[in-house]
Amino acid sequence: MTKQFDTLHKDLEKALKLGDRKLRGPERYLQGIELIRQKIGKVRTLGARYIQNGAREVEYFREVWPAFYGKLFLYIRLYGLELRRGLMRSEEWAEAIGEGEVQVQTFFRYNRAFWQYYRSGSPAINEQFTRAYSTGRIFEPLAMVVDPEGATLASYRAACCLAMHSYGEWLRDERVLLSAGSACAADHGYSFGGTDADLAEWLFGLQAVGGILYDGQPADISRIQKWARLAVGRDVANIYDRGRVLRNRKKERFAFTKKTASALERKWNQADGKYD
Repeated sequence: MTKQFDTLHKDLEKALKLGDRKLRGPERYLQGIELIRQKIGKVRTLGARYIQNGAREVEYFREVWPAFYGKLFLYIRLYGLELRRGLMRSEEWAEAIGEGEVQVQTFFRYNRAFWQYYRSGSPAINEQFTRAYSTGRIFEPLAMVVDPEGATLASYRAACCLAMHSYGEWLRDERVLLSAGSACAADHGYSFGGTDADLAEWLFGLQAVGGILYDGQPADISRIQKWARLAVGRDVANIYDRGRVLRNRKKERFAFTKKTASALERKWNQADGKYD
């Protein structure tokens, strides 16, 4: 993704994370939809000029268009599900998650080949991301609906794939939280003994060194928050705000980290027969 679109995408991700911290339930996704639509308006304006260069057409419709619209499709789906969630009994939530998981499985069963080529970056499907290819699909009803200059059938399909992939991850997180249930650390008597500031410093430290992985990759702070909820039965409200406070501490930004290191060094020195 080129710099101008990459900047818009990073700004969008930042705004969505900020909204996630302030809102809960369907409102967070409703606000997110508005934010995404605003960015898409800017993307469309930039894109109209960008694809005038024919060589950039495939890049725009393969990389840029799906990244923004995929997020829109995801948030629309999550908004609808959260609305349903507010009207159902708690015991029905597991069934709703199961229904969503079946939808994801069915979707990728029908789109497996395209998703594999798209996700691998294979150029074999590049032609499908051209406007000429889409307008030539005379037996494809969707070709008559999508904007013939501002979208392609493949860009729409790729956006749907990205949305459903993220939706599957969201459902998996919900399944983990649901299945944890009484298995949460706090329910077994475990708790984190430090302050919220200590916990926040520790979690940011784990993120900085890649100490917590999700699907084999270093987890971002939002996923580390979920891990902490399961592992120690506690998280930090408004953790990003807490992080800014820690960074701006005048006396000591790494108080808990240094206290931990000092205590561990003292303990090991004693174990080695070294005493202060």
